[in-house]
Amino acid sequence: MNLTTSFFLFFASVLLFSSIASAKLTEQQANSLYANAQSGDKRSFDTLLAEAKNGDAFAQNKMGNLARGYDNAAAIAWYRKSADQGYANAQYNMGLCYYNGFGTAINYAEAAVWYHKSVAQGYDKAQYNLGTMYKSGKCVQQDLVKALSLYRKAAEQGNMHAQSALGFHYLSGQGIEVNSVLGESWIKKAAAQGDERALKYLAKNK
Repeated sequence: MNLTTSFFLFFASVLLFSSIASAKLTEQQANSLYANAQSGDKRSFDTLLAEAKNGDAFAQNKMGNLARGYDNAAAIAWYRKSADQGYANAQYNMGLCYYNGFGTAINYAEAAVWYHKSVAQGYDKAQYNLGTMYKSGKCVQQDLVKALSLYRKAAEQGNMHAQSALGFHYLSGQGIEVNSVLGESWIKKAAAQGDERALKYLAKNK
């Protein structure tokens, strides 16, 4: 990330703290400002920060993305501001923070809570991550039926990790009836998006 040292130091002292307001940016506008800020464009960064301080949920989430890895405490604070307004992407990011210990202690139960909130809005990345928690039984009761249902929902939205997972479940018959045709179909879809496991499988089974 081509940002200046002073840019990074900013995160250590920034206070987030404005009253919550409805989003003023569109999600696309926030994404564009974020991409420009990542490239070191100060004007885009300043605009994104100003909108985030003014309560814009999209901007708050993107500020969290910019901070993550450099100031995780600031990242989770921004995510929480956005997630509390109901933004599914930020709720997913809150789940990531608790699952991985970004800016907070690892707390799988809390991660599941945030993933559930994001899943309720149909967010594919949260569907996949929560599905994986149900598959392993990590801090939730192990339930392959729920896991596969979540994988399918994410896969149908084009999530390559879910497509790969669903495909291999069909091949192995774990929690589902074996169906090699469906299995390879999902694996090919995942491979087309660059999923490593799917690509390795297809390379070995030409």
